[in-house]
This record gives sequence, structure tokens and C-alpha cells, in this order.
Amino acid sequence: MKKNVRRTIIRILTAFIGIFFLIVFILSIETIFGPEKECLPRETWIFCQIRESTLLELAEGFSILVAVLLFFMETPQRNKQAHYEAWKVIDASHGLKTSYARFQALQDLNEDSVSLRGLNAPEADLKGINLAGADLANAYLSGADLSFANLSHANLSHANLVEANLSNANLSNAHLTGANLAYADMIEADLQDVDFVGANLMGANFVRANLSQAYFGDANFSQSLFTDANLRHTKFFGIENLTPEQIKAAKNWQEGIYDTGLHKKLGL
Repeated sequence: MKKNVRRTIIRILTAFIGIFFLIVFILSIETIFGPEKECLPRETWIFCQIRESTLLELAEGFSILVAVLLFFMETPQRNKQAHYEAWKVIDASHGLKTSYARFQALQDLNEDSVSLRGLNAPEADLKGINLAGADLANAYLSGADLSFANLSHANLSHANLVEANLSNANLSNAHLTGANLAYADMIEADLQDVDFVGANLMGANFVRANLSQAYFGDANFSQSLFTDANLRHTKFFGIENLTPEQIKAAKNWQEGIYDTGLHKKLGL
């Protein structure tokens, strides 16, 4: 028998024994010091005593209050156990591409504001997952399918997203500082106000992505694609391997904010 099951059975038995002796004690006190009770015809003594007991009625109300109090007191422990079980599910699914249990466990942990820092789920199918505001710093998600995912306001700093599929994902206001997004697919992704400082963007696909007010600093753009991406108020400072041709393939590139070198190359 599992340890937690055995513990539960012991607690139930202890509670029943405690309740039994408490009732016996209350009835004994009332029998000795209380007035004689009027029993119904053919009614057994024990049922009569219980039915007519004033102290038991008070104890019943008190026990409800105690039960409510204990419920709230044990909430942290129940949450801790639930989080432990969720991490067990995630660990057990390591190496599996598709796992609904892992998908749900990650969402549940994030809803409880549990950090997912360092999550190891390469090539995982996480399409459409809701991890808004998640702490995914240093996560290893290389090759993962995060298309249509909600990662708005998520912390993905220094995450490994090499060849990850982030098409149509919502990454607005996310932090991708120092992230490795080499050859990541971000077609039509919402990347508004994203911080890309220090990111590796070699071969990244930003086709038709919304990069409005995103910030690129000290990033590598070799082979990156910006075709029809929205560059309105997008900031480029200290970047590497980004040609005027790459920028001019985007929309609203004239409204971008560039460092002195790029500004001159673009003829602005």
C-alpha cells in the first residue's frame, strides 16, 4: 500500500475514534449533570441521548467551523502536492513529442505562478499553449512547436529556441534578451514591444510578424527574413549582419528607429 494512502486511512480512523469518544464524553456529562431527557416510545437510549443533546448541537456547529479552518490551513500543502505531481508528469514526458498531460501540467503550474525556469522540453508539441507571463528563463525549447501559443509578457531570456516554431504566437511584451532564436519560425507572430537585446537571430523568420516597438540591440541578423514585417517604431541599435535590403523588405521600415550607421545606409 502506498505511503500516502496508508497515511490517509490512519487519519480517517483516528478521526472516527476521536469523534466516538467525544460523543461518549458529551453524553456522559449530560447524563450525570443534565436534566432527564424525554425519549420517544421504542427509541433506543443512545439515539435518544444524541437527539436531545444540546451540547452535541453546539459541538456540531463548532466542528463545521474547525473543518473550514483546517481546510484553509491545509491549502498550501495541497497546492504543494499538486505542483509536485505536475512536475512529475512533466519529467515523465521528457523525450515525448506530444503529451497532453505535460501540456496541461505546464498551464496549471503557470496559473499558480510557479516558475518554469529552466524547463527542458526540446521538440515538444506545445501548440496553442497558454503560458502568458510565464518565467521560462533559460528554458531549453529547441525545435518545440509553440505556434499559436500565448507567451505574452513571458520571460524567455537566455532561452534556447533554436528552430522553434513560433508562428502566429503571441509574444507581445515578452523578454527575449540573450535568447537563441537561430532559424526560429516567427511568421505572423505578435512581437510588439519584445526585448531582443543580445539575442541570436541568425536565420530567424519574421515574415509578416508584428515587430512594432520591438527593441533589437547587439543582435545577429545574418540570413534573417523581414518580408512584410511591421517595423513601425522598431528600434535597431548595435546590430550585426543586417543589410538595408533585409530591412526594406518590411513594411513601415521608414518609421523604424535606427542607430547612426544603419540610418545612413538606409538613406534616411
